[in-house]
Amino acid sequence: MLRTALTVVAALSALCVLGLLPAAQAGTVRDDKPLDLYLSLTGQPQYASVGKLTIQAADGWYMGSGTLISNGDTAWVLTAAHCVYDAIGLTFTIGGVNYAAKKWVANPNWTRNLSKGYDIGLVQLGAEVVGVTPAFRYTGTGELGAVATIVGFAMTGTGLTGATKPAGNKLAGQNTIDKFASGNSKNARILMTDFDNPRNRRDSIMGSATPLNLEYMVAPGDSGGGLFVTDKSGKTYLAGVTSFLQAYDGTLNSDYGDCGGFTRVSAFNSWINSIIGGTLASGASLALDGTPPAAAATVPEPATLGILALGALALAARRSRRH
Repeated sequence: MLRTALTVVAALSALCVLGLLPAAQAGTVRDDKPLDLYLSLTGQPQYASVGKLTIQAADGWYMGSGTLISNGDTAWVLTAAHCVYDAIGLTFTIGGVNYAAKKWVANPNWTRNLSKGYDIGLVQLGAEVVGVTPAFRYTGTGELGAVATIVGFAMTGTGLTGATKPAGNKLAGQNTIDKFASGNSKNARILMTDFDNPRNRRDSIMGSATPLNLEYMVAPGDSGGGLFVTDKSGKTYLAGVTSFLQAYDGTLNSDYGDCGGFTRVSAFNSWINSIIGGTLASGASLALDGTPPAAAATVPEPATLGILALGALALAARRSRRH
């Protein structure tokens, strides 16, 4: 049986059993917008690099997400460290094809503390991925204020209900990158978004209180998925890896007012290159659409609030595995 799981502090509990419940679309969306608009965004080719990650652990099977960033004889997937840290087997599913992993590694600074911003890992596949173009990685510092597209395979629901339906299908939505966390604009390791409520401005935690047309919040199963930004020339880049959910109302359910945390890709490009031996695309640091606010909202760091790891693994053993 396949399940998505969450961690609050150190607890591990299953959210759903996909073998018993029907699959649904992923992530939580505005309750006043038709799902078809989100599905149309999901199908755009620049997000085809995001696939589903099936994780075998000592105590069962879990699900997360990942993004193809390199292909060919050395196909690599970028995901969250908490998806790979204690895995004993991994399968990446993309374009309807399953690809077994032959090695995986979490960032060496990952200690299960989500607020530190080291929740990033890599998976090497055993074969070339057919028919999918890898994502370009962002290398600049202009993420703040940009409209981002979030893609993953999470549980689903609306801003009113929270994530109530089982995970399994791919879905994309959008949010504004409102805040850097764990550092400043040059060295921050976390990007933050919040789920703005079209009917209640008090649910806005940071940035503008006006929701985007396809406002979206991450949910369990999204972990390791991609956060994408588009520059002024229209080119799309992978800027973040979905890491955690943060709640100010004490209920971690991806409803209005909750916040999403993403590991910042540009902070880890050197480490990524050291593992995959690749090079970055030229022009990847072009300015993004979206004007950063004059002053970012002051928001407590994730460590001060309830935090939910959104995807797969939070097992007890502290061991780093690279096969």
